[in-house]
Amino acid sequence: MKKVQEALMGLLSALDPEETGLRLVGVLVARERRPAYNFSLFDVTGNEIVLMLQIGDTVVYLAFESGEEIDEDEYPELVEELVTISLPGVRNLIRAVKEENLPGPRIIYDEMSPQLKEFLYDVLMRHVSGRPVHDQTEVA
Repeated sequence: MKKVQEALMGLLSALDPEETGLRLVGVLVARERRPAYNFSLFDVTGNEIVLMLQIGDTVVYLAFESGEEIDEDEYPELVEELVTISLPGVRNLIRAVKEENLPGPRIIYDEMSPQLKEFLYDVLMRHVSGRPVHDQTEVA
């Protein structure tokens, strides 16, 4: 787990709250059956978001909190900035997870609020049970 911890510390140091206005407070790593390259943003509360990055068969959820409410109009620029800044660290983390054969899914960093914990534990349980993380909706 030493390589994973080192990669996690590198990711934490890359995401400077002074630069982004957000503080990384949680990280969940999971595996998917189907490899893909994807990202999603989840709005958990007015000042808490989760960015999901999937690279190949590994998914990393980054939970962030802000001291202020996050305006939805800022999401496109915010996501672009977070992906750009976090991608090298996420790649290193994924490499470390694979090298150490870390059993997953697993929360590897947790300084989250109760709302973020509830959200990420729901995601964790969906991965454990093989259910889709994204809720499907029917077209009207």
